[in-house]
Amino acid sequence: MKRSIYAGTVLVFCIATILLIKYFFFKADDDKVNLSKNTIPRSVRYGFTIQNNGNRLVKTGLFRTWAPVENTATQHCENINASIPFQIVPDMLGNQMLEFVLTNIPPHGIKIISITADLTLSEANNLLEKDNPQIFLKPETYIESDQPNLIQQANSLKKDGIFETALNIHDWVAGHIEYTGYIKKDRGALYAFHNKKGDCTEYMYLFVAFCRALEIPARGVCGYVCKENSILRPAEFHNWAEFNHKGRWILSDPQNRLFQKGAENYIAMRILGPSGNNPQMNFNRFHLEGEGLSARMN
Repeated sequence: MKRSIYAGTVLVFCIATILLIKYFFFKADDDKVNLSKNTIPRSVRYGFTIQNNGNRLVKTGLFRTWAPVENTATQHCENINASIPFQIVPDMLGNQMLEFVLTNIPPHGIKIISITADLTLSEANNLLEKDNPQIFLKPETYIESDQPNLIQQANSLKKDGIFETALNIHDWVAGHIEYTGYIKKDRGALYAFHNKKGDCTEYMYLFVAFCRALEIPARGVCGYVCKENSILRPAEFHNWAEFNHKGRWILSDPQNRLFQKGAENYIAMRILGPSGNNPQMNFNRFHLEGEGLSARMN
């Protein structure tokens, strides 16, 4: 009888051990987006030059930038490497902020940061297990979806289904907004609607505002368009939009007149939306702290 009890105890212990090992070693895989079989490996590189413009040693500084978003409907960030140590600070949207501590930069000296990210991209729009599209329905800064004139125009673009409505909105924005070239300051959806002009940012905001006015979850995305392994350049930075249909995020890039197709070439660096209570993440491409320091993207 004692042998039976002992054997049973050992069996239970072994099973529990196996389950714990499986949990800790394979839990990370559960958080990944289940990309379709038609996947594309892609690698991107980018870098920054930090310069001490003063005559004194800068003992400490802090540099922040973005890595590719961990998971989107068409993207999974597999690996991130950099030339100096860094810390990844994630947020609830899947954004990945890279934080670099800078030390002992001599007078007029420079420090170069090189970053490489390996990704898997998909031609299909995949479901995201941990996703809450409902947080992308409310008005926000630059997304004035509660303004009566925007609501009136949005209602005139409404079709029978969500997909058809989003396509009609996309076509209207693409056809009615004049591209002005890069504008340093964000203007927003209302500006684009009234002035019928803007850069990719205004196209993005206006599409998102029209969708939200019709209770269609939509959001802005920042990043790059890369059809092959690439070195990311500052002039190539781009903004586009996504709307949610049947649980899947679908591309709308009205400035480039691309809808749904070609999403496998879009590298998302930042999803715009509620960022929780972390004001440190309220920047576009990079943020630098340190007296006398300046930074530029290479």
